[in-house]
Amino acid sequence: MENIALESSLLLFALILMIGEYILVLLSVSADLFSGLRKARKRGEARRSKALRLTIDKLCRYYNALFALTVIDIMQIAAVEYLRIACCFSIPLFPLFTLIGSIGIAIIEVKSIFEKAEDKERADAEYAARTLLKCLKSLNDYNLTEIINELKKPV
Repeated sequence: MENIALESSLLLFALILMIGEYILVLLSVSADLFSGLRKARKRGEARRSKALRLTIDKLCRYYNALFALTVIDIMQIAAVEYLRIACCFSIPLFPLFTLIGSIGIAIIEVKSIFEKAEDKERADAEYAARTLLKCLKSLNDYNLTEIINELKKPV
């Protein structure tokens, strides 16, 4: 009876650890969201619902991956329990894959928080310039090659 109580408490601890990891992923995404909102306010940009939708989409993708890792951990914990009961072979119960996944997600979010807003702006400007250049190339039939050559020159 005492052994069953110990097994139950170990399983409960593993479950609490997994729930904590899910909560910490939510907190890291929230920290990135608030950091992005603060940077946008500092640059004088309007905070749009599109960016919030992208954050929700990102969170859903993170949780889908984390859930798949949790399923792997559940299979691993079930196998460990079987080995413990059937073969008296003891391996610690630990949701390793969920932990690794949540650490990876948190590292991505921390990197995003510390990313400079200027780097993001520069990337956006480069994308806009490439798009403009592509549009002008498509208008090449109208003898705009001189404009394209001017745009290609370094500033």
